[in-house]
Amino acid sequence: MIFPILHIPSLGDGMTIALDAVLHVLISHGLAIGLVTMLVLFQTLTYLGKGAFWARISRALLGPAVVVTTSIGAVTGVGIWFITGGLAPEGIGSLIHLFFWPWFIEWGAFTSEVVLLLIYYYLWDRLAEKRPGTLVALGWGYVGMAVISAILISGILGFMLTPDGWPFAGGFGRAYFNPTFIPQCFLRVSGGLALGALFVITWLAWRYKGSREERGRALRLGGAIFLGAALAATVSGLVYFSRVPMTYLTHWKFAVATSALSQRPDFLPLANGLAGLLVLATALAALLRRPILCRALCIPTIILCVGLVTEFERVREFVRGPYLLPGYMYANQIPLVENKGLAAKNEAILPTMRWVNDNGSQSAAMRDGATLFAANCGVCHTDGGINDIRKRIAGRTQDGVNAITAITEGLAPFMTPFTGTEQERLLLANYLFTLANQDARLRGPAPKEK
Repeated sequence: MIFPILHIPSLGDGMTIALDAVLHVLISHGLAIGLVTMLVLFQTLTYLGKGAFWARISRALLGPAVVVTTSIGAVTGVGIWFITGGLAPEGIGSLIHLFFWPWFIEWGAFTSEVVLLLIYYYLWDRLAEKRPGTLVALGWGYVGMAVISAILISGILGFMLTPDGWPFAGGFGRAYFNPTFIPQCFLRVSGGLALGALFVITWLAWRYKGSREERGRALRLGGAIFLGAALAATVSGLVYFSRVPMTYLTHWKFAVATSALSQRPDFLPLANGLAGLLVLATALAALLRRPILCRALCIPTIILCVGLVTEFERVREFVRGPYLLPGYMYANQIPLVENKGLAAKNEAILPTMRWVNDNGSQSAAMRDGATLFAANCGVCHTDGGINDIRKRIAGRTQDGVNAITAITEGLAPFMTPFTGTEQERLLLANYLFTLANQDARLRGPAPKEK
């Protein structure tokens, strides 16, 4: 352990990353790809002589799209780097080492994307009047860069779930062009376009001030694109999950619905089915030019579509089970070879940790126990917050806690094994028992290894 171990006390590491990542995906895909593509298309229709109202719609929505994508979208994107760099430096370091050039090129594409969007926005009035063809070219140039950026990142994200034997065979090509690369590219682009079309339909139904005929034409086009993109996203998603190992998919419901809701096996299928029906109903309402019906359907459809995006990201992250990088690194950032090497030589992990949080108020045993908890368990569990470790082991005897720490992999398919010696494992067990039983105290020195 070269880097300090940092964990978010109450919110937890996973929830902290998820809140930022899901918001970023909604903006970077739904707005930066989907919505802006719709606006460029509308402006192109005006350029082709299909009516000036198309460009008026684009101009009205372009400002908010630019503000959100270049502020919240950009900040949450950088935020992913800051958060994961602090919470999972070993994992991010491994990914950067393997995928330096794709990530470097993606940052270049992202920079070009932002520059083109700002030029498109600030020169709109001048170019729309004098050089509308240039404005169209700028718009589609931006869309191209946005799609390229999504494609570049898909290989890295896919590798984190389906590395396709890379830890054993090696090779950049096999790692980047992994089994879920192509379906994920289609899923992200089509899903973003579906969200963008849904946002346009919602605005047209609630805010458009033009004629009834103009709104009807725009709704019909938005509904057609929404329906087509949603169908493409559905097919891509099915292909994507068909390539995820079944050992991961067996606990997808638990991954999404948590331990409580996972006991209700019909909950997620019903929620997903309802989302699909609302998407279909909203698309048909727009195709039939029914603004009042669109008003009633759009808001709940947006909410459920956000839920679908959250579900996909949650499944992609959680079903990897005990791994951060399958076959290479556990979720707690301990490489598999390090875990096996320490176990084979019966070497302690504490001496390898150069950063230990010692406030001077704890005994040596409690300090070491807290350090072992942070290294082995803190990536998923908190002390008093989300997935509270105290509630997980409350009411158990010390022998019971000892037994749990010895068989973590056997308890659940997504728990990491303990890394350290037998004496360190007993230190951790004593620490956990003390946490769950506030009246208990460590008595005497830690048990000696036999």
